[in-house]
Amino acid sequence: MRKRQVEVGTAVRKTVPGATVGVEVYDRDTATVLTSLGADHQFPSMSLVKLFIALDVLHQNNWELPGVPMQQRLTRMLSGSDDQIANALWSSNGGPAIVDRVVRLLGLTGTEPPEDPGEWGDTLVTPQDLVTTYNYLADNLPPPAHDLLYNALYHASRTAADGTDQYFGIPEGLPGTTWAIKQGWGSSGAKAELNTTGLVGADARYVVIVLASAPLSAYRQLPAALTNGTAQLAGLVSGP
Repeated sequence: MRKRQVEVGTAVRKTVPGATVGVEVYDRDTATVLTSLGADHQFPSMSLVKLFIALDVLHQNNWELPGVPMQQRLTRMLSGSDDQIANALWSSNGGPAIVDRVVRLLGLTGTEPPEDPGEWGDTLVTPQDLVTTYNYLADNLPPPAHDLLYNALYHASRTAADGTDQYFGIPEGLPGTTWAIKQGWGSSGAKAELNTTGLVGADARYVVIVLASAPLSAYRQLPAALTNGTAQLAGLVSGP
C-alpha cells in the first residue's frame, strides 16, 4: 500500500512541485481500503459539493423522485457541473445548512460548510468522507433515487457547462474502466484546487478519490498532474 501511495503523490508533484495530494481507493466488494494518502486532510470541495446538494434535495423529499423539471436540473448540475443550478439550489435550500444536514445524515467527520456562506465551493471535504458519500449513494438510496444520481454521474459530459474539459483524472488516467464521476476545479484564496472522484469498475466496485491543491500559478498544470497521479491506480482498479 505504501508504494502505491508514494507513486500517486510523486506523479502529481512531478508536474506540480509542492502540490498537496489526498487519495483514497475503496473496494466495495471486499470492504477494504486499497490505498490511502492524506485521507483525513481537508480540501476545498469545489463542485464536489454538488453531490451534497443533490443528496439533500432527494433526502428532503423523503427519497421520492421530485418532478421531472427538478430531475432534469439535478442531472444537468451533476453531469455538466452546472454552477447556475447549484447557485439556485444552494440559495433556496439554506446554503451551509445543506452541508450540515448531509454531515449528520452520512456521519461525515471531516466535512465543514464554507466560512463565507455564499462560496459553496469552499466547503471542506476529505477523501475519507467522499468515500463515505459514494458508498451511501451506491448502497443506501432507494433504486429510483440511486439511478437518477448514478446515471447523471455515469453520463458526465466531457465539456462542463462553463466550458472546462472535465475528463482529467479518472476518465483519462484510467482508460478502459467504467466510471461515474464528479469532478471539481477552481481556486480558493491563493490556491488552485482540482478534484477527481467517482465510482469505478464493473458494478461500481471501487470508489476512487484523488484531490489536489497547489499554488494558483500551477492551475493550468494541475489537470495533467492529476491525470498522471490517478493513472498510478490502474493496477488497483483494472478491468471493465
